[in-house]
Amino acid sequence: MTPVPPHPNSSNDKKQRRFEDIFIILCIFSLWPVVLGWRAPIYEFLLYAALVGLVIVFIRRTKRLRRAKDNLGGGA
Repeated sequence: MTPVPPHPNSSNDKKQRRFEDIFIILCIFSLWPVVLGWRAPIYEFLLYAALVGLVIVFIRRTKRLRRAKDNLGGGA
């Protein structure tokens, strides 16, 4: 089995993954107003924005995982 060469945009991928990780942590913090029982329209908007962002992160990470699987030759 031959090693897979690094992706040409590996530094860009690292930045994107770091941004995704930070976004996930911010989304966890966005749940605290609900936990504390604070009710305001801005918190509801924040929760929906976090949901949309997390779905986007999920789709991107799933594509990245499939691409890595295909690169390793396990595409079946």
